Amino acid sequence: MREAGLLRHLRCAGLTSDTMIRMDGRELVNLSSNDYLNLAADVRVVKAACEAAGKWGFGASASRLICGTRGPHEDLEAEFAAFFGKEAALSFTSGWTANQAILTSLPQKGDLIAMDKADHASILDAAAASKADFRTYRRGDYVRLGKLLESTRYDRKFIVTESIFSMDGDCANLASLVELKKAYDAILVVDEAHSAGCMGRTGAGLAEDMGMLEHVDIVAAPLGKAFGAAGAVVATQKTVVDYLVNTARPFIYTTAPPPASCAAALAALEIVRSEPQRRRRLAENASYLRNRLMGQGLNIGNSSSHIIPVVTGKPQETVEAAEKLVQRGFLVVAIRPPTVPRGASRLRISVQNGHTVDQLDAFADALVEVLAG
Repeated sequence: MREAGLLRHLRCAGLTSDTMIRMDGRELVNLSSNDYLNLAADVRVVKAACEAAGKWGFGASASRLICGTRGPHEDLEAEFAAFFGKEAALSFTSGWTANQAILTSLPQKGDLIAMDKADHASILDAAAASKADFRTYRRGDYVRLGKLLESTRYDRKFIVTESIFSMDGDCANLASLVELKKAYDAILVVDEAHSAGCMGRTGAGLAEDMGMLEHVDIVAAPLGKAFGAAGAVVATQKTVVDYLVNTARPFIYTTAPPPASCAAALAALEIVRSEPQRRRRLAENASYLRNRLMGQGLNIGNSSSHIIPVVTGKPQETVEAAEKLVQRGFLVVAIRPPTVPRGASRLRISVQNGHTVDQLDAFADALVEVLAG
């Protein structure tokens, strides 16, 4: 793995401000964090977590069905159900666990899971672990997706997609997916990991932004990104939530999320609702940097969001570019196979609402210099 440029290692990081990070003794502009709205260290979020820990203790001490359900869990579920316009919601320890619960519990033998080929590993692994058959389609290949859905061999059909694709930064065409869902009586599952909090009139994500939220049957929303907390929620019909409570092994057989984490997410949700300027600033920053990089002739694929890939191709060259950027004061992580296909290694840039124009300009200049050799 080392010889192929694919060996990974852990690096301890220290937060110094919203957009700065300390790593290996250096102060770096952080362009790798998923803390898109800079809420992870917001004093209101931190205070809510501390107060909840003082009242409820930190760990939940048991699974939800034993004695691990606390007030913050119920408050979180009620508020996020309303946020996504659904009847009910259920909290999970992570986005990975949420996707595992959905796809190993709801689709059964004789059903079909049709998923975007670029869906997150948690969706891929969950589909592979399901009793249902699963097939993939390439982004925009709705002819293939339609052929999968029109098959009469399946009892039920599930369409599963990310909203913003985490390695490409482009968005699912939810309008087309909703059209196919209706045409073939399918169930639409949308993972709003990278858009919840960041997009939409109230911050509910891409589906809200596109006017499609009411047509999404199941929303998965991890809380460790724009909400700056941890865990995840699944929002859907109450009957589906009840079914997950009774059948989803990733929910039943794990300790409940810490009440303090739920309280932090609730505080972040209130900020998302009340401070839309954070979303606007994030979109402005992302658009500015995309235009700068495209203007320099860099390959950013079809990115249309605050995730911007700069495709470089070879793993070792990508790692070297990331290290040179560190030397210039910028943290951007090299993404290599198997996270992306061979030949598609890239620098993955995560824009935050707190980045300044000066930071983005300095980074763009440094990136051009590094890639020019």
